[in-house]
Amino acid sequence: MFENRYPIFKKGSILEKKELDLLRDNPVEIMELMYLEAKDGIIKGFDLETDEVEKVVVVKRGILKYKGKIYWLQEDYSFFMPDEEDKYILKLKLFSEIEDRKFYIRRGEFKLERGYEIDEDEIEIARFITRTGADLRNDYNSFSDLRRDFNLLEIINQKYSSRNERGTLHPKILEMWALEASKKENLDIFDVNFYTNCLQGKLERETIIAYINTKFISKKMDYSNDELYEGLLKILENLGKERTKQEKKRIVPKKISIE
Repeated sequence: MFENRYPIFKKGSILEKKELDLLRDNPVEIMELMYLEAKDGIIKGFDLETDEVEKVVVVKRGILKYKGKIYWLQEDYSFFMPDEEDKYILKLKLFSEIEDRKFYIRRGEFKLERGYEIDEDEIEIARFITRTGADLRNDYNSFSDLRRDFNLLEIINQKYSSRNERGTLHPKILEMWALEASKKENLDIFDVNFYTNCLQGKLERETIIAYINTKFISKKMDYSNDELYEGLLKILENLGKERTKQEKKRIVPKKISIE
């Protein structure tokens, strides 16, 4: 047996501490139940936008999970594009259940650091290599363009939440792959089924691994995000050129004369 309680508001009634506790706990508990099976990582949002005029990168609002707790970024976060050439990583360090006099606090702290090192209590948002004379961009023109040498906000290693402890690939990556794959000429039933699933949203890591193993006749089960991307890129190249559009010719039946 279980029961769910929420306070009743009536004129003249006085809210006691237990009613106020319900107002505090119920929304958070419901949100955590909604993502009960999700492991640590980004659940939704944290998309990246660039402002070339102001020279800033904007991280949009979103929801993520860390150690079974839900965190949400309520306002966009922005940082200036670095001036010095180097490798950089933008990550989010999370602090759980900090207690002060009146609140329990869950806090996230963005950190922009050189190099690609990341600790267990941090979640990667993006990585990039800067070169002088160009601005950071995220205008991916093709699936292969998701990785360039420099001045690109790379999301391949962003930890997107799934049922797998290691997360899965960002849905944007899978969508771009699917849109390109759907136009290829050498598709089989596995390709069609996989790109259809990619277009429907997030895919579990195991599904991506199973597809790559099927195409390469492999039994490997431990892939990094980089290896998943490289595998999908190679498959895309093996699918050949884009289908050419064939014009339908109008066939005019020959006249039949009857004597």
